[in-house]
Amino acid sequence: MRFLMLLCLVLGCTTQKSRPSLSNSVKIDVHKQQLANGMTSLIIQDNKLPIFSLYLFYKVGGKNEKLGITGASHFLEHMMFKGAKKFGKNTLDFIIEGSGGNTNAYTTNDQTVYYENLPANQLKTILEIEADRLENLSLDKEDFEKERLVVLEERKMRYENSPKGQLYQSMIQELYKGTPYEIPVIGWIPDLKKVSREEIHAYFKKFYAPNNLVLVLAGDVETTAAQKMIKDLFEKIPASPSVAEAHAALKDEDFTPKLVQSRELHVKGESPNPLFMMAYPSVKLGHADGFPLDIFSSILSLGQSSPLTRQYILRPDPMATSLYAAHQQLEKSGYFLLGGDLVNGIKIPQFKKDLQEKLSFFCENEVTAENIQKVKNNYLLSFFSSLDSNAGMATFVGDREQLLGDWKFYQKELELYEAVSVEDVKKSCREILKKPSVFVTVWNKNK
Repeated sequence: MRFLMLLCLVLGCTTQKSRPSLSNSVKIDVHKQQLANGMTSLIIQDNKLPIFSLYLFYKVGGKNEKLGITGASHFLEHMMFKGAKKFGKNTLDFIIEGSGGNTNAYTTNDQTVYYENLPANQLKTILEIEADRLENLSLDKEDFEKERLVVLEERKMRYENSPKGQLYQSMIQELYKGTPYEIPVIGWIPDLKKVSREEIHAYFKKFYAPNNLVLVLAGDVETTAAQKMIKDLFEKIPASPSVAEAHAALKDEDFTPKLVQSRELHVKGESPNPLFMMAYPSVKLGHADGFPLDIFSSILSLGQSSPLTRQYILRPDPMATSLYAAHQQLEKSGYFLLGGDLVNGIKIPQFKKDLQEKLSFFCENEVTAENIQKVKNNYLLSFFSSLDSNAGMATFVGDREQLLGDWKFYQKELELYEAVSVEDVKKSCREILKKPSVFVTVWNKNK
């Protein structure tokens, strides 16, 4: 019922002349706990079903690495599943699979996240496992060398043997050249081949610490009892004395793309048709100027009636088979992106020139009150839908607490999206399109 009421608020189902702000319509009951060692836990109690989701957000990713240990964050993600002091090899998989649950993890430029979805009676056990591998990760030498080969093969599959991976990584390296975001999350091949167990262990001890962790628990739990379990298991683990200094040393300006003029790069790959990406430097996660650009990117590419689809795909002589636009924001920076698959025979310089001209035209003619409202409706429906599961709720509050400093940041987000006007979007797209850009293609005919 509450979800239907929210949809009505979004879509304007009510006939009332005034309605409450969306930020006041979303109520998330989160119990926050701060331990003496700096660890944060967030608990969302929902006893509808006897299941829960546990998410652990470690603030460490590709941007924290240096030459010589690139890929360390992702390498550690693999090793965290290889056992610790109390719960050894294969224990985690045995418990998870035996309980009918699931577990996984992912690493980004800014953080590494581990998660489990389990029946309610497994809470204490999984908390014990997470505390054990945080405090006592084994980094077994044999497993370490096996995972080195696994990571190298993963990199080969995702990048060297993938035209789309080549395209993305080439764009990122060109856009963020000379900044920490230039480093691929999976690491450089020479570093992956040479990095030692001792170097990875030192990296682990620095960044895998309670004062660098946000733990989120959502589902069929009793809040007070869960908080006591978390405190008993995690508060005894020492904080890292150097992690705060490491984060403070990463200044926003060090991540700003250093583009003085537009750059163009044509990479030879295995794609039989031209793939392209064009990126403009933008603003970091949470910045107010990012919200109009979010909306502009969706106006450009959302649905079959979008201008990119109409102008380049649904025409008698198509120039592309797929096109997309996105506004990607990281903790320290961001970029406005267009990309897609072009049709063979298209002259790339002419396509690029035409696209840039049409983007300016779209900015002036497709940014209308009707199109903006359509995008807002779509965003807000997705926004509310993400809160319908334990995993969605945990991800929602955990990302905001770890990367934006406050799980309640969504209230400001809703206010900012609600307030975006036609002039806001036009101003933002005019400004972004004046900036120097990076244009990259991957094609088997590139030299």
